[in-house]
Amino acid sequence: MTTPRKYRGRILQPIPYDDRNGARSVAPVGSYDIAEVGEHLQFLAESGPPIEMPRAHALNHRHLGNLHIEDWES
Repeated sequence: MTTPRKYRGRILQPIPYDDRNGARSVAPVGSYDIAEVGEHLQFLAESGPPIEMPRAHALNHRHLGNLHIEDWES
């Protein structure tokens, strides 16, 4: 089993997303450790539960300037 890649990142604007259960949520502004989990990115903060959003959705918000990921290799 391979270890998921991890990055540091910052959400610069709140990001609305649908979680794995289809519930509508909003990822708050803040700094996160980010891990690749299959087709999702998992955002881990010091406080609060992990946030998982579809990878394509997160990368779209990166393109829009709402998300900054350090050392991203894509």
